[in-house]
Amino acid sequence: MDQIVPDRRPRTTSPPPAVPPGSSGGNGHGGAHMGPHGAKGASKSWLGGALLTALLLGLIALSIRSVSGNLTFVLLGSVGLVVGAFHYLFPGSQFFTLALTNFIGVYACIFVFFLESNFHNISPLIQSVAFVLPLVAFLGGAWWRAEDIRRIVMSRRLREGGHFDRVFLWMAPVWGIGALTFLVPEQDMDTQTIGAIFLLAMSAIAAIVALVSRDIAIFLLDAGLLFEGFFQQSARLVLPAFAFLTFYSLCIILFGAIYTIMDRFMAEPNFVIEGVRRDLTFAEGIYFSIVTFATVGYGDIHPVSGPVRLICGVEIVMGVLLLLFGFSAIIGHARPTSRSDRNDPL
Repeated sequence: MDQIVPDRRPRTTSPPPAVPPGSSGGNGHGGAHMGPHGAKGASKSWLGGALLTALLLGLIALSIRSVSGNLTFVLLGSVGLVVGAFHYLFPGSQFFTLALTNFIGVYACIFVFFLESNFHNISPLIQSVAFVLPLVAFLGGAWWRAEDIRRIVMSRRLREGGHFDRVFLWMAPVWGIGALTFLVPEQDMDTQTIGAIFLLAMSAIAAIVALVSRDIAIFLLDAGLLFEGFFQQSARLVLPAFAFLTFYSLCIILFGAIYTIMDRFMAEPNFVIEGVRRDLTFAEGIYFSIVTFATVGYGDIHPVSGPVRLICGVEIVMGVLLLLFGFSAIIGHARPTSRSDRNDPL
């Protein structure tokens, strides 16, 4: 039996404060109260998650259109139908719905990868049917075990990490079937045979999905709760992140200016730019400072004199230290400092 950890939201033993007549004193769930800031934070988190999900689906749809235009409409239609059906079966869990939507988007990317690699010649109708099969199987499995999944979805509780191995148990055969499809292009087969093999492979995956629909629902619930916690915590990151980026930008501008000034006052150019040794412009100095500070080093601009190389080394060390201390400060600032700030699943 799956073990579900208790809700991480704090519970106090003292009686709730008195509520003036005519005002709402609770949310009707065993006295657990979410203040106005908590409700507003949850609303903003859901809105941010919805916007990010819509952006992700839009990018995926545009990418899929270059492979098969029909899959774009199938993807968007599948998201609408499956997510709508799940919201009808299991109402009240907004972030579970967002997690399911993103899960379908990730599934679409994996599907297109295998389609481009091994089955790019099959007909659009077979592509669409094969794409929908696992989604329909998941919906059917969820409807078959609706009561069990409804209890899981409405619990809003994270499970212990010990059940993570069950995810691999149902993912392993799915990826195994996908790996076997790479043997298909090596065989001399006509398009109809390849299409039939593709439908057979997707039917096998759909059968597995139907059998483990409960585990997938639990996985999506955990992902949805962590998604919610991420957006609630990200609101506390805005101010420290802006301060960090401000200081980060100042360092980049400082070193970019030093590189440009050294090229102006030294006899020989200090950089080779796209194979030509010449003076550095200010824009190129800023660009080189960015890639050096981030330790990327594309190689299109590189120093050739000793003094500039020394300064590049100093900038690299400063960049690494700033990232370490900056991220530590940002995470420390984002940690909940009071009990009222801990109404998130993380």
